[in-house]
Amino acid sequence: MSTRAAVLLTAAVSIAIYLGALSCGFAGDDFMILHRLREAGGLTGAAHFFRGEFFEYYRPLPFVVHALDWTLAGANAAVFHLTNVLLHALNAVVVVLIGRELSPRTAAGPIAGLLFALHPSNHEAVVWISARFDVLATLFSLAAIWWTVRSPDRSTWLAPILFLCATLSKEAAVALPIAAAAFWIFVRRTTIAAAAWRVAPWLAALVVYSALRRIAGGVSSIGGAERLPKLLAFAIVLGVVLLLGNGRWLQLRGWLRERRGLVVGTLSAIALVGASIAAVDGPIGRIAADKLAVAGFALFHLASPVLDVFAMPFYLDPRTAMYWAGGVIAALLALAVLATTWRPLVDDDRAWFLAAFLVAALLPISALTEGTRYLYLPSAAVSLLIGVLVADLKPRRRTVGIAIVTAYLAVSAIAIVMKVHDWQWAGRMVADGARMVDASLAPSCGEGHVVFLTEPVAVRGVYTHFLYETFELPRGCMPAQFENLTRVMRVDTTVNARWDGPSRIVMRIPHYRGNLSLSSDLRNFDPTVPASAAETRQTPLGEVVARPADDAEEVTLTIAPSVDASRVHWFYYSDGAMRPLVK
Repeated sequence: MSTRAAVLLTAAVSIAIYLGALSCGFAGDDFMILHRLREAGGLTGAAHFFRGEFFEYYRPLPFVVHALDWTLAGANAAVFHLTNVLLHALNAVVVVLIGRELSPRTAAGPIAGLLFALHPSNHEAVVWISARFDVLATLFSLAAIWWTVRSPDRSTWLAPILFLCATLSKEAAVALPIAAAAFWIFVRRTTIAAAAWRVAPWLAALVVYSALRRIAGGVSSIGGAERLPKLLAFAIVLGVVLLLGNGRWLQLRGWLRERRGLVVGTLSAIALVGASIAAVDGPIGRIAADKLAVAGFALFHLASPVLDVFAMPFYLDPRTAMYWAGGVIAALLALAVLATTWRPLVDDDRAWFLAAFLVAALLPISALTEGTRYLYLPSAAVSLLIGVLVADLKPRRRTVGIAIVTAYLAVSAIAIVMKVHDWQWAGRMVADGARMVDASLAPSCGEGHVVFLTEPVAVRGVYTHFLYETFELPRGCMPAQFENLTRVMRVDTTVNARWDGPSRIVMRIPHYRGNLSLSSDLRNFDPTVPASAAETRQTPLGEVVARPADDAEEVTLTIAPSVDASRVHWFYYSDGAMRPLVK
């Protein structure tokens, strides 16, 4: 297949699989972005995005692209979604081009491009408008990598400039110099001095980004003290890669070639030791459990073609043993795969480079599990690694490898289509809920007290929460006060709500699945209430009691004397829709 044909095929598949996204509407944090675009006046206020932060993040370039959408079409969600889909298709095309450069005479490029285009975990980055930060950062990151492998002897500065644009899109790209160093050390086999000289402009770009964050964005140049461990890890990994220059990595490769059992066994033992530490209460145990949970999240979503395997994902609930045990299981399975592909991986220069690229993509998100959008850039590295390895197999094994990849793509495509339907539902549910609340407040604007007795959060594995800004879209104004009493987490739930007197509301949840979260201040929500537990919270709205009742969970709100229930607009979520509570 020619490069042009591979590019056209990959772009067409990328767009076709996500065409349904154009009718997905807005959801979750999208409304905060729309609010900021409205205030800035679209592209006319583009400079504004370079002079401030966004919840302590500095990401001006995606806001400029958002502003273009706003200027062209206002709050037309289809236009925003179309931009995301086209950016995803462009990313898949660049993956094809990188694969072609790494393996010019094989199908590595098309395989990698299609794997990335149809990677199931990427649905969140592509469909959710708020994830454009990830999509744009990945575009510039992949472009920087492509230029590096395509034109290693040309301009020293174009790739670092693209890298700077990636960091100005999202800070998740900051570790990319590791991949640049790995290309020069492992693929080009340069000296330490030559590789350091090539990486220096990337580090200079990182300094420029840090300065812009501090001076223009008004936020910490490194993201705060909590980012120091990641910064140290970045420096260590980059230093190790550079020190493997001057042929040292060839000596390491020769040593590793015959020591598969030792390496895999040692890593397995480390995973099991981590599990034993995680099982013990205490600060060190919590750190080990958290890291294993991140490993389980990343390994599962980077490998599985199936979505929504878990109604309540194991890596989100630190109260259960599966929180860390899932990570151990995933790590051991990954090590089993490593053992079976040991020699091809160890002997291939490109595999070393792509492994370093994967490390660079994972390092900044090594403490995050709440969204698969964080794996968008790592999925490109994984897709390239698989594409290169499968394409270079011997003919008979290559046929088997391509058959497995084809089956994976078919299952992934089905999973994506199903998930796009969930996003479409979320957009409709949120829009209908916002209109219903706004209609209850009309004709006043900027007034009223709204309470959601149950708010849907991440129901069906997509973003379904409401914000103040959510209610701005219908008429351009928000309620004076908006509060959530409880949250219904992830699992679609039936809630039967009724008044039980003038100051008492009772909600009954049949077949309760342990997915209700309470809060004392109506801002910070606790872990979900177990099905067999009873819990009480004193809130600004009154006392909330949740307790088992036969085969259901019963939640009672006794409204505080200070709250005039007749002046509050009450709503609750049940069975896929927001509903008014009627007396």
